[in-house]
Amino acid sequence: MRYRHVSVPRLGGAEVLRLSSDELPAPAVGQVRVRVLAAGVSYGDILLRAGVIPGGPKRPFTPGYDLVGVVDQVGPGTRAPEPGTRVVALVRSGGYAEYALVAANRLVPLPEGVDPVEASALSLNYFIAQQMLHRVAEVRQGSTVLVHGASGGVGTAFLELAALAGVTVYGTCSAARADQVRALGGRPIDRDAEDFRRVVRGLPGGAVDAVFDPIGGPHFLRSYQAVRRGGVMVGFGQNAALRGNQRDLLTGAQGFLGGIVLPKLVPDGKRTLFYNAWSLEKSHPAAYQQDLATVLELLQKGLVKPRVGRTMPLEEAADAHRAMETAAITGKIVLVPAAA
Repeated sequence: MRYRHVSVPRLGGAEVLRLSSDELPAPAVGQVRVRVLAAGVSYGDILLRAGVIPGGPKRPFTPGYDLVGVVDQVGPGTRAPEPGTRVVALVRSGGYAEYALVAANRLVPLPEGVDPVEASALSLNYFIAQQMLHRVAEVRQGSTVLVHGASGGVGTAFLELAALAGVTVYGTCSAARADQVRALGGRPIDRDAEDFRRVVRGLPGGAVDAVFDPIGGPHFLRSYQAVRRGGVMVGFGQNAALRGNQRDLLTGAQGFLGGIVLPKLVPDGKRTLFYNAWSLEKSHPAAYQQDLATVLELLQKGLVKPRVGRTMPLEEAADAHRAMETAAITGKIVLVPAAA
C-alpha cells in the first residue's frame, strides 16, 4: 500500500514543494501510525522550507508541525491508544501526509465532539501561546502585555487566552485588521503608523509586563525597550530573517545577539529569552501533554474559537504556502488529505 506526502527536497520558495508517493511504513517500537485527517500550515513551515530555522530535519523531509488523525496501527510492544482512536500530535515534521509515524508519547486524545479541522487550527498556535503566557512569562490577572502580529494565528491565540486569564493585551497589526484585534478584546497599535514603544510609554508605568515577538532581527531590541523592570521579552520567531524567498541569516543572528543575548548582561531587572517548545519540554517533561490537553479542552468547551481560513488538499500545499506568505487568507490554512 502506498501513501502520499508533501516533500521538501531542497531549500527555496514554495515551488520546491513536491507531492510524493511511497510505500506505507509500519510503526516501530514506540511508534504509532496515524491516518491524518487534518494538518495545519504555519509560518514556521515556511521558515523551515527556506532554511531559516537552524537544526531542521534532513532533506528531503515532510513539513507540518501539527496533525490530527486516527490511530491506524500501533508498533510492537507499544503502549498507545487503540486503533480507531482520534488523536492530536505536535511533531517536528511529517504533518503534510496521508499517514504519519508518530512517537506514542506525543499523542493526545481528541476530545469528543471536536472537529478535526478546528483542532488542527488550534493545536500549534494555542499550545505555544499558552506556554509562553503561563509557563514562560507567568502572567497573572491584571498583567499587561504586548503581542506583535496580533491579528495572525498565534496573535489571535494570545488574545483569546489572555482574555480568559484577565490579562490586557496591546497588539501590533495593520490598520485593516484593527477591528479584528478589538473584537477579541485586544487594543490595536497600527504597526505602520505608530511606534509601539511610544504607545507603551504613554501607559500607566510606561512599560508592559511582557512582550511576545515573532519578528526578530533588530525588532527584538525595540521590544525589549518596552518591558518594565521585572518583566520579560519573549522572542519566538525570526520572520525578519526571510526576505521574499531569500534567507537573511545575518539579520537573524544580529537580532538574536542584540535583542536576546546582550540584554542579559545589563543589570536592569528585565529578562529576555527565545521560546522553543522542544527546549521547554526538557525542563518541564509533563508540559507537552498537559498544555495541549488544556487548549483542546478549551476548544471543546467553546471558550476559544480558532479561525479556519481555508481547507486545501495536499496537492495544493505550495499554494497554501504562497497564500500564507502574502497574507492572502485570513485564518489558519489546514491541509486535508484525500485519504481522510
